[in-house]
Amino acid sequence: MTRGCRDLPGFRPGTGGAEPVRSRRHRPVVRPLAALLLCGAFWGPAGAALPPWQAAPPAGNAAAAGDALGERAFTHLKAQCAFGPRNPGSSGHARCGEYIREVLVRAGGAVSTQTFSHKAPALPEPVELTNILARFGPQRAGGILLGAHWDTRPWAERDPDPARRDEPILGANDGASGTGLLLALAESFRAEPPQIPVLLVFFDGEDLGREGYSGEYLAGSRHFAANLPELIPEMAVIVDLVASSSMVLTLDLTTRTFFPEWGTLIDGLARRLDLTAYDGNWGPELIDDHIPLLEVGLPAICLIDFRDPFWHTHKDRPENCSAVNLGQTGRLVHALITGGFLR
Repeated sequence: MTRGCRDLPGFRPGTGGAEPVRSRRHRPVVRPLAALLLCGAFWGPAGAALPPWQAAPPAGNAAAAGDALGERAFTHLKAQCAFGPRNPGSSGHARCGEYIREVLVRAGGAVSTQTFSHKAPALPEPVELTNILARFGPQRAGGILLGAHWDTRPWAERDPDPARRDEPILGANDGASGTGLLLALAESFRAEPPQIPVLLVFFDGEDLGREGYSGEYLAGSRHFAANLPELIPEMAVIVDLVASSSMVLTLDLTTRTFFPEWGTLIDGLARRLDLTAYDGNWGPELIDDHIPLLEVGLPAICLIDFRDPFWHTHKDRPENCSAVNLGQTGRLVHALITGGFLR
């Protein structure tokens, strides 16, 4: 992930952002969802009656479920970090890929992979990258894609110690957090299968770019976007950097510019779920794994904390992460899956 998308190939400059290109293979499927058209009632005056399918679960139950999801996600975060740095080509990367596949199979997912060779300009040799996919729920088009990158950065250019800037980071927040949350959600689907299609995608090679070279990032999501599965989701949600102890969770600026209805929906869900770590008043302009999906016409948004003080440093470690904040992100994503907003 890196900053800014104004110069991204395949986008055209526009007011406050850029315009996604629509491919011939897959037109955007944003539609006037009943749930979104009813946003005025959903976020209406205090005390207004809500249809049962729109009402948020009781706060206590939702919070308890979120805490359990967050704890489980944090367990997966620590398990990934126990492998060491997971930069492509490392032993930690290979072991972590096996771990992800094993968890998904045990959870009952239909697991597949996309393996390909990639030459990053900053690396001496090509590396083998693997996107890991798992389907849950009805086996049809529609529903939601939940994505996160599972690789970690091969260097730490923002570390305060210049002597360590060429060493790979552990990536507890930047890599393990989104992956851990998706693995915890997968395990929850075994006991409570989703009513809509859910495609989990663990993107590889997201963080192989040099700072300032936006085209070098997102290898896995670019490969996925060029090789879309036959069953296309209705929308995609990318989660990245969602476990910092100081987390301020936001929506990216591209979402607010081109999919304001989704921004309104997610802001409202965060309020109803009383997510104290969520800030609906600000969103960063950034390049993350949602951008290649937008380029091929798949509506995609990014939930991210772009204020982590330990981003791309060696302090990105489990002790600087929070299971509670992971749980808050999990509650929001779970509400998107179960709220009747997607078909």
